[in-house]
Amino acid sequence: MDDGVETGAAAEPEAESGTPSRGPWRRAARRYARRPLGVVALVVLAVVVLAGVLGGRLATYPVNHLDLAHVNQAQGPTLAGRHWFGTDYLGRDLLSQVLYGLHTSILVALMVAVVATALGVLVGAVTGYAGGWLDSVLMGGVDLIVTIPVLAALLASIVYFSPLTPTRIGIVLMLLMWTTVARVVRSNFAVLQHREFVEAAHAAGASPTRIVFRHLLPNSIGTIIVAATSVFGLALVLEATADFFNVGTSQVSGPTLGNLIADSTKYGNIGSAPWWTWTMPALVLVVLLVCVNFVGDSLDDAFGATG
Repeated sequence: MDDGVETGAAAEPEAESGTPSRGPWRRAARRYARRPLGVVALVVLAVVVLAGVLGGRLATYPVNHLDLAHVNQAQGPTLAGRHWFGTDYLGRDLLSQVLYGLHTSILVALMVAVVATALGVLVGAVTGYAGGWLDSVLMGGVDLIVTIPVLAALLASIVYFSPLTPTRIGIVLMLLMWTTVARVVRSNFAVLQHREFVEAAHAAGASPTRIVFRHLLPNSIGTIIVAATSVFGLALVLEATADFFNVGTSQVSGPTLGNLIADSTKYGNIGSAPWWTWTMPALVLVVLLVCVNFVGDSLDDAFGATG
């Protein structure tokens, strides 16, 4: 964290000598730019996420459009009729289905990442700064939640909260995944508490609020971003897994990447299904996850985060 942990106090000598301070963000950007795989992954991730956010605007066909010429006879990828990913057994354009599914999956993962990160930062900041009995109580609750297997909780939710829509999946994931961020922030705050600039702020009579928001949080932002990226990727996997096992949610909430893969098993196992009906959504999901992992690793290196 030595490269990533900088403060306004640490930058003062440079300002006094007339040398402009680059700041931690510039240094992180320069480190990130030196990782070609990270740059390529970030560009691809941005394109895929943008395609997912736009969703229906980019889709060639409406979500429930049926190509009557191919009902009960899935067609492979072809330029005819602009079925670039082919069609499924119902005659639906698979590229359009993937775009709609990508839209849902990305929105769920983003929602989980934002809410879980915000809650995790709040709890981690309080416990890391306050310490004492408050730290023991809150982190005891965190440790209790961590013992709950997330996938098992999702599968149990299928039984008790059916139909398990993507929104409900997102809520379950939020309630369980914020603990990762809380642990990271709490650990980072515990280390930063003993740095010279924090001790100087205490000696100068700075309020706890100023110390947290002016010194501790800004110097933890790299670690928080890396943790949020990890939550986003894991949320994608878990949402797709839950949708895969909860076959039929497409009738309630529209397609997702997970239930598009599951739909191919309705006509036999995946091995006997036309390869494009499950390969296309699975390939998009794999590309998305690989990019998220590369971006997360590059951010970790760029901010000098130790996790």
